Amino acid sequence: MRRPRGTRDLFGEELARIRHVERVILDIFRRYGYQEVETPVFESLELFTKKSGSSIVDQIYAFKDKSGRELALRPELTAPVVRLYNEHLRSSPKPLKLFYLGHCFRYERPQIGRGRYRQFLQAGCEIIGSSRPEADAEVVALTAEIVEELGIKKCELRLGNVRLLREVLKRAGVSETEQDPIMRAIDSRDEIRLQAELDRWGIEEEDKKLLKSLISLRGGEKVLEDVRELIQGLPEATKALEKTKSIIDRLKWFGVHKFSIDFGISRGLEYYTDFVFELYSGGIQLGGGGRYDNLIELLGGEPCPAVGVGLGVDRIADALERHGVETPEDRLDCMVLPTTDEIIGEALRIAGELRRAGFSADVDLMGRSLSKGLSYANSRKAKFAVVVGPRDLKVGKVTIRKMKSGEQERVDRKRLTEFLSLG
Repeated sequence: MRRPRGTRDLFGEELARIRHVERVILDIFRRYGYQEVETPVFESLELFTKKSGSSIVDQIYAFKDKSGRELALRPELTAPVVRLYNEHLRSSPKPLKLFYLGHCFRYERPQIGRGRYRQFLQAGCEIIGSSRPEADAEVVALTAEIVEELGIKKCELRLGNVRLLREVLKRAGVSETEQDPIMRAIDSRDEIRLQAELDRWGIEEEDKKLLKSLISLRGGEKVLEDVRELIQGLPEATKALEKTKSIIDRLKWFGVHKFSIDFGISRGLEYYTDFVFELYSGGIQLGGGGRYDNLIELLGGEPCPAVGVGLGVDRIADALERHGVETPEDRLDCMVLPTTDEIIGEALRIAGELRRAGFSADVDLMGRSLSKGLSYANSRKAKFAVVVGPRDLKVGKVTIRKMKSGEQERVDRKRLTEFLSLG
């Protein structure tokens, strides 16, 4: 039997990297004052088709349960968190700051080299209830802090605003409810696909030119002035541009200065309404987010502003490996090695004491000779070997071996945990 296509078995250094990324992300979420939530792995299918339409069924794991209910394995976590908010938290004081970590599932062609799997781990956070630019800036700032703390040097933070694009399409005669295929074409960065969509809607050449000019604008803050000239006569687009500028100002107050402007960002998920951003490393997207002020109402709640970010934990862990970033190893503190079968009981008692004192400790369970036991301790990357022998025990001693240097010292059996704490 083999594992299902598009999935992975995780162990060793690869899993250690993923757990390291999880710890850093969750620690930073907590530092910023977010509260953890957890949602079911499967939800009502309607939760995901409500905004994206029935075509999304081909891209997700959808099924009927034994009672005929239409369900789906969650393809992302923002919609489930919004559903949780509408059911349980809508009366909570605002802003509500929530974070999560969980597996998601998408039925798409696996691209292992680009970190695209059918089962993947997503972390993210949401600020619900604030429409102020500080909220948008905060989710970008914590994303930048995660990258910095993980030590990924070659990352690109791109900022954009989908409201500008939607206002141009609205002027071209495409209503907001009909714009999503064009927005997905923009997101694909496929010029032929975009041209086909624009032709299909019969958009005038002047509007095509304006849209293409906008999505080609990338660079520093000077881009904002270039955009201002392009969107003269579009008051709502101008408001969106001013909002973007105010977010950038606050982003600097958070201490984030390395970013680029990219108005070609439209995000693959249709619920984004205004400011958006994406994080890239080596051409691979590690995460992204933005403002989605209509989603809560769309999914059955009262109108409420919200902004958030989703991060691909697997992709970030892969980026650590590509860039040669060292991650903390899951090292064993102590390997307890009894030299004879007669003193296994004492070795087990010592291991128990070490564990209760907070050390990670293991005991050789194979009856190896001392030399083979030390070799095994080395393979387990143990910091110390605690050698338990009958002669030492007669005088109340054990031998501690520092595995890295090979230095050994006999210590009082009763002072073992104290000695290791200093070591």
